[in-house]
Amino acid sequence: MKKVLAIFTLCSSIVYGQVLEANDVVIELNFGFPNMRPLVIDPSGVSHSIFDFGENNSQSFGQFIIKGEFFMADKLGIVGSVNYGYFKTYDESQQDIYNGTTAQWTTSNYYYTTKVHKFRIAAGINFHFLRTERLDTYFGVLAGTKKAFGTYETNDPNAAGNITVITFPFALRTQFGIRYFITEYLAANLEFGLGGPLISFGATYKF
Repeated sequence: MKKVLAIFTLCSSIVYGQVLEANDVVIELNFGFPNMRPLVIDPSGVSHSIFDFGENNSQSFGQFIIKGEFFMADKLGIVGSVNYGYFKTYDESQQDIYNGTTAQWTTSNYYYTTKVHKFRIAAGINFHFLRTERLDTYFGVLAGTKKAFGTYETNDPNAAGNITVITFPFALRTQFGIRYFITEYLAANLEFGLGGPLISFGATYKF
């Protein structure tokens, strides 16, 4: 146990030639997955799963993430992030309608489209522990809020109405990330977390 603590202390103290230090600012553009959507209840009472596995009648984009971090000290940064995810489900149905006046049956085609835009805004702190002239690793904790907006479209006169989007308004996240600088200012990043995307990756730019 003492050896493990000694190794961790040594890694935490590696600051030679560090690529990021106090007063630096970084901006990141990331893509994260899996894409999770809020519970949606449409006017027909159907609840859609929070997971999207690419069914033929649904599609999703995101999560797209914009992050920024200001280094208050060499090992401590204030971070903020904005996440966006888009979800769409599409269904069709045919209904046979009998006209009592003409004594004839007609077939009507109806479509049902649900669209959801989900946003997450959070801020917190990152603790940086292993840093070299190319590598930066960190552990962070963030808190904030999230909101989803939905629309429902159909040409079925018996199903017109608004959808109900159910989301928990508070957002919490713990994360562990790695940045590897290809140049003095540009890096590739990889992040693992709970609360939001499990895995995200993208580009980092240092100002």
